[in-house]
Amino acid sequence: METDSLSSVTSTFASKAYAGMNKDAVAKKAHAVAADFESVYVADAFKAMFKDVSVDPLNGKSDNSNETWRDMLIDQYAKDFVGKGGIGLADGIAAELIKIQEGHAG
Repeated sequence: METDSLSSVTSTFASKAYAGMNKDAVAKKAHAVAADFESVYVADAFKAMFKDVSVDPLNGKSDNSNETWRDMLIDQYAKDFVGKGGIGLADGIAAELIKIQEGHAG
């Protein structure tokens, strides 16, 4: 999901790909997609905050070895952050995706 852009997600919903699902299932899928999008957005913000931090807080060393795993760690931080409420983007995005699916986008 992380490689999908928001426009491809909205295209999928607009294509009626979920038309056979009941409303609760569509709402659940829309919220999951929106939460994934929000976690990518939050991860980008976190990565910007950590870009100049060169010391690994666990071992106190400053080398390139910690950068290998930093992006994955930050992605997980972002998913956890969004899972606990995030910054509030997911609900609005999910609502818009549901409107698109129902044909009420505007």
